[in-house]
Amino acid sequence: MAISFVRIDDRVIHGQTMTRWATQRPLNAILVISDAVAGDELRKKVLRAAAGHFKIGIYTVAQGVEALKKAKESPKNFFVISDTVEEFANLKKAGGDFGGVLNVGNIHASGGGAKNLGNAVVIGTEDVEAFDYLASQGIDLQFQLIPDNKVTAWPQIKAKYQSA
Repeated sequence: MAISFVRIDDRVIHGQTMTRWATQRPLNAILVISDAVAGDELRKKVLRAAAGHFKIGIYTVAQGVEALKKAKESPKNFFVISDTVEEFANLKKAGGDFGGVLNVGNIHASGGGAKNLGNAVVIGTEDVEAFDYLASQGIDLQFQLIPDNKVTAWPQIKAKYQSA
């Protein structure tokens, strides 16, 4: 498999991605899959600069399904990143195969019912629905801001959300 890391981070590509995660996993290129990012020329320009010497492809969810197929067949190693859990849920619903593990970093609610759960995790009801969908599809949701942090699983995060 040529997809070495799959992550949700609302900052998409930033210092932690390039200095921490890129040193922990094999990486040749980055696939950003997000309808919002793909439609924002300024943000695309900033992300290309942030990627440094790594190749970057920026795709809509519909385009991302095919990009993932090509990445999995490639001998190169790809990071797959999106800015919201809803984008990954939509990607999965569209037939996108990004593997069985989804790392969750910095995330801020994209809907109502937002609750701050600490460690850069703010989720709302739409996020919970999307995480539940991905979990029902067998995706292992691992909340971890940086590689040095302990992984927290979705059931623990969901319980914290429900009790907050």
